[in-house]
Amino acid sequence: MIGFLQPLALLGLAAAAIPPLLHLMGRRLPPTVLFPAVQYLTATEREHSRRLKLRNLLLLLLRVAIILLIVLAVARPVARVGAGTAHPPTALALIVDNSLSSGAVVAGQRVLDVLMQRARHVLARTAAGDRLWLVLADGIPRRISRGEAAAVLDSLTPWPLRLDVAEAVRAGARAAAAAGLPVWEVVLLSDLQATAFSPGDPATARVLAWEPPEVPQNRGIDSAYAEPPVWSPEGAVVAHIGGSWEGAAAVRLAINGGDVARAVARPGDRAALAASGPRRGWLVASVQLDPDELRADDRWWLALQVADPAAVRAEPAVGRFVQEAVSVLQGGGRAREGSEVVLTDRPRDGVALVFPPHDPSLIGSVNRALAARGIGWRYGELVEGEWTLTGEVGPAEGAVIYRRYRMRGSGVVLARVGGEPWLVRAGNQVLVASRMEERWSALPISAAFIPFLDLLINRVAATESWTVQAAPGAAVVFPPGAEALLLWGGPAVIPGDGRLAAPLEPGVYLVRGTGGDTVGALEVNHDYRESQLAPASPRVVRATLGADAHVLGGQALDRELFGGARRAELTGLLIAAAILAAVAELALASVGRLKRRE
Repeated sequence: MIGFLQPLALLGLAAAAIPPLLHLMGRRLPPTVLFPAVQYLTATEREHSRRLKLRNLLLLLLRVAIILLIVLAVARPVARVGAGTAHPPTALALIVDNSLSSGAVVAGQRVLDVLMQRARHVLARTAAGDRLWLVLADGIPRRISRGEAAAVLDSLTPWPLRLDVAEAVRAGARAAAAAGLPVWEVVLLSDLQATAFSPGDPATARVLAWEPPEVPQNRGIDSAYAEPPVWSPEGAVVAHIGGSWEGAAAVRLAINGGDVARAVARPGDRAALAASGPRRGWLVASVQLDPDELRADDRWWLALQVADPAAVRAEPAVGRFVQEAVSVLQGGGRAREGSEVVLTDRPRDGVALVFPPHDPSLIGSVNRALAARGIGWRYGELVEGEWTLTGEVGPAEGAVIYRRYRMRGSGVVLARVGGEPWLVRAGNQVLVASRMEERWSALPISAAFIPFLDLLINRVAATESWTVQAAPGAAVVFPPGAEALLLWGGPAVIPGDGRLAAPLEPGVYLVRGTGGDTVGALEVNHDYRESQLAPASPRVVRATLGADAHVLGGQALDRELFGGARRAELTGLLIAAAILAAVAELALASVGRLKRRE
């Protein structure tokens, strides 16, 4: 493949038409003269016309060739030359995708082992003048020597992380481009999962992606949650099975290390595993599938909380939907009659779930009651629209809200709509920004309403506990009051802003509060997208990473590696060819003039 460093100079190729035009303009027809001597000369010229035409044609072609060669030389063409293995100093970003999916086994060998073997081959091709960056599953380019990179590869294992391959390529390209070397490349060694290519700007470097090996069939657990959120002590765990393997598999629920329930499910199914908590308090549970070629996605960890049902009373002011839902919970054993938790339209002594009053004119008195108790939240103006509910609302996630009061103040925000607080906590008072009526929200007439109230009563209000879900290594924001994360090696202090990185090892980590009690739990699990092993097509790779991205097999990758460096400029050859053509043109024209003199 030939390219040009000065492509605009190719416009000069039009000058190649000048010699033919001059030839046509200079063409002369001899006059017609009837003298015998002239007739003799005409007959002689006719005898040599073939030789003259051939000489003139050669002169014309040589002059056109001289112009073409000079213009091409000015355009500075470069071409890839395959001879030899030496190359100019090159900045190389080597991406080795050791994310969770690299632990899949294909033909008895881990995908990561194949990737590392290919990476060692790439390292062996680097030279002393090259600069190397190594990018692993965390997506961070590391400036590293060839020896250091080889040592890292020797101890590399699959990490329980998700790698955004497209972002890793962009980061590696930026690092290599900033090295100041004339040539830079990105070598991508990955299983090229389709879910790992996020949209964005094309890479600023030539990208050589190795074609991954055959993809195995896989199934995994995409998510799992407790239903209801607080067991008393019976409940169930609902697990969503994902993957491409069509066969059924056994699903097991373990609590504190012992199996308590089993089911059979296929990818796409939701398996409900009913069980009973062996004791009150926090329990560590896990849902597990039969092992397959990718074992790291066959288990999902979750925290279970077992407690007695809360004693609850709903005042008439909260509306019939809430009152009827509380009656259902009490009839089903999910709540008891009593006043441990009061559902009301104004602050109360003890634990209260406060809904806005039916009469908007009473908002002022509610706000004064909040102020009298030292609560920083206030009900603001009433607004109408259509928003989606997000936050710690369990099955109510995604419910549509039509009317709400704007919550003014600061404190613990449990749920939001339109980015603004909707469900907040201040001590033992939990404030809701909307009434539970049809014209306020679609929630009261949905199947999620009773489980939502169950969550509010038994977890948010009665126990003031919570769970946080995160991927390994992800940034986590803990609710106020969280003091330390209880790790296996000892507690990790949570900073004042509540931000802390999740552990890399999947599992359940309890959170200690300021009073020394357990106030919540952190569930660390794999990203479900790592279970989707289908690779991206070369077309998708080019569309995401740019036109200079190539998906290559083993031999093609060896041939193209440092291909940007094995390019030779052809300017000198073209100038030499132009000089030879000029000498030939001069010699041919001189011979013609000598013959005319003779």
